[in-house]
Amino acid sequence: MSLNEKVGQLFIVGFPYTKTNKELEKFIKEYKPGAFLLFKRNIQSLEQVKKLNEDLYKLSYANTKLPPLIAIDQEGGAVSRLPIQPNPPNALAIGQTQSAELSEEMGYQTGLFLREVGFNMNLAPVLDIADPYGTSFIGVRSFGSDPNLVKEIGTAYAKGLLRSRVIPTAKHFPGTGDIKADPHSTIVNNVATESDLKKKDLVPFEGYSSLGANVAVMLSHSIYPALDPIKVPASFSSKISTDLLRNELKYKGLVVTDDLQMKGSKEVMRTDQAALKAIVAGADIVMMTWSVGDQERAMKTVRAAVEDGRLSIDSLNQKLHRILVVKAFANIYRRSPNLPSLMANGSLSSEDYVELEDKVLTENIKTNLLAKSLPEARANTRNPAASSEKVCALSPSKDFLESFKSASQEPVVTKQLFGSSRVSDVTNIKKSSGCGIVLMAVTGPKTAKLLKMLPLDVKKSIVVVNLGSPGLVPKEHPYRKLLQLYFNHKDSGKKVAEHFPEILSAESGNFAWAD
Repeated sequence: MSLNEKVGQLFIVGFPYTKTNKELEKFIKEYKPGAFLLFKRNIQSLEQVKKLNEDLYKLSYANTKLPPLIAIDQEGGAVSRLPIQPNPPNALAIGQTQSAELSEEMGYQTGLFLREVGFNMNLAPVLDIADPYGTSFIGVRSFGSDPNLVKEIGTAYAKGLLRSRVIPTAKHFPGTGDIKADPHSTIVNNVATESDLKKKDLVPFEGYSSLGANVAVMLSHSIYPALDPIKVPASFSSKISTDLLRNELKYKGLVVTDDLQMKGSKEVMRTDQAALKAIVAGADIVMMTWSVGDQERAMKTVRAAVEDGRLSIDSLNQKLHRILVVKAFANIYRRSPNLPSLMANGSLSSEDYVELEDKVLTENIKTNLLAKSLPEARANTRNPAASSEKVCALSPSKDFLESFKSASQEPVVTKQLFGSSRVSDVTNIKKSSGCGIVLMAVTGPKTAKLLKMLPLDVKKSIVVVNLGSPGLVPKEHPYRKLLQLYFNHKDSGKKVAEHFPEILSAESGNFAWAD
């Protein structure tokens, strides 16, 4: 390989097009990038993005004799670039199932969808530890606040991706914790002690490091003074990317930076110098997705550094070896022509995926209701009786109301809430309909605000289902019951209705699941 070809493999780039054109073809021919990252801006339809990825593969192979890594952010929840039906749950909803088996299967099904349209790398899972009720910018993108649970669930998700020959990318090493500020928009200092980081944030990455060489880790742009007194972002710290990750955790896979055009990096140094510094510090691949001019300057800067010895040829070849190992693994994938298409009506879906989503939703409800401290309840297989009380169901979500009513064993009165809904809308329907039970499904800040404004006596009679982020409804609450589901699945209402007797019986702890 020429030096130009080798340096190009160290870059994952983005571009503003939905199809290949002369400008992109010229760039690939001259600079030979080894990987591409696609965003919403690149995706108009499944057929279009599949064709784009096929063309990127052909162009890369024609100009480098190597297959490219083609990546996407498909975490689930709000960070979903592809149209998948039903909508994928966020990481917190998967974590709440406490099931490594379901998490691995979700990773596998996600990988199959990515493969269907030509992606072979996913910038997931998120292994950051975050309190669901805290102020971390990660929020529901985290599997939870328990380091060991995040390790188990996150590593399982990565295993699922690997089963589909999609390269997982764990992020954001060495962990963002409960930091409120987002490195996308500012320089961030993580003031956690080394002891706290090792006891908490690093635990999931320790588990992930056991997966071998065919994986990737994305470095955070946050600064960790406790790990490196020089106080540079983790992307530029050899103490973090080499000493800690490679030497101490024995990590064997690829090390990738977050986008060097984010403010957390760009405000520290110029992007071309940032690319070189990150590579010298220990990164195998640097990410630059927004400016072609910056990409060209960075590649020239890295090439010059190899030529004048600032980046040794041995170090370059070691990085290249790791990249080629991963590409060889990802390139083995061959889709069986006997498999049915996963694309229909502009979305990706399958029977297996629909069944999996149903299981995730069910397990979310179970973990809300079944306390670990009640083993005697779990041993009891008696089904709780259905309530005969009339239920008033209120929510902005029409899907929730319709699916709840259709599956309910109780008589149901429904009312759709809007941004203009008032406290009187809730109290009046309860009074006029004679409802003994009020069910309120929260989807966002406006519903949460309305819920908070209700009189205390009304709050005590309400069963709250939170379909949004945890912070919408406080952990300490006066409500009759609170279910934290965290994602607005189209069948959420149906599932709540199916388990409504258990939900009501759970108040006194006398319910049990029938297996």
